[in-house]
Amino acid sequence: MSTVFFKINEKQSQEVEQMMESEGYSNKAEFFRFLIKFYKYHKSPEEIRFEKAANDLAAVLSKLDKKGKLGKPLDERLSDL
Repeated sequence: MSTVFFKINEKQSQEVEQMMESEGYSNKAEFFRFLIKFYKYHKSPEEIRFEKAANDLAAVLSKLDKKGKLGKPLDERLSDL
């Protein structure tokens, strides 16, 4: 395991202490390791909004395709991409 050193300002330090206390972390290393894992495995609000918009668009296109309102079948149209 490697060691990482960095500085945070006083306000950030107070916020970290409050979060550690409220979430039950015993030390800062444990807290920051959790933050790294959380950042790695969770999506940003922008990613979530983008995925929702893409899924909504896919649903609309699928409905239009099933009703024959897109002309060529959707899979044919997308094969050109």
